[in-house]
Amino acid sequence: MRFNYSGYFYNLEKQAFNSVRHEFENNFKISDKFTLFIHSISRENSRKLNYKTFNKNYPTDVLTIPLYNNLSEIEKLDKNNNEVLGDLFLNRALIKENATRYDKNLVEEYQLVLLHGLLHLIGYSHNDQNKLSGIEEKILKKVWNE
Repeated sequence: MRFNYSGYFYNLEKQAFNSVRHEFENNFKISDKFTLFIHSISRENSRKLNYKTFNKNYPTDVLTIPLYNNLSEIEKLDKNNNEVLGDLFLNRALIKENATRYDKNLVEEYQLVLLHGLLHLIGYSHNDQNKLSGIEEKILKKVWNE
């Protein structure tokens, strides 16, 4: 899977994202021709998008707008085509606040948020929080070499 960035992202952040992508791809086989758009957005734009998309009137650290409902649908796509999987919107200000709040460094918080968004992209949801948290923890342990 390729990441296409919109907005500003530092090289250190992109490197951190690549380590998450690598472990994610080890668990879920997604073609390297498929693209995910990753956007850096403000707190206010996050709130507006969250309201418009999910009818929730508050900002969030990550919003995932998938084009497919789950991994099964993605797996049916032609792996040789340049397919777009969706969009991920990252709220930089809230990610920084959460890093401090949860006593993580900024890179770790970015990795957590990116992975969380990627899991939503392939159909994981808060409706089954245990399943979502379990796979998140499994992948992050590898990313963070725990």
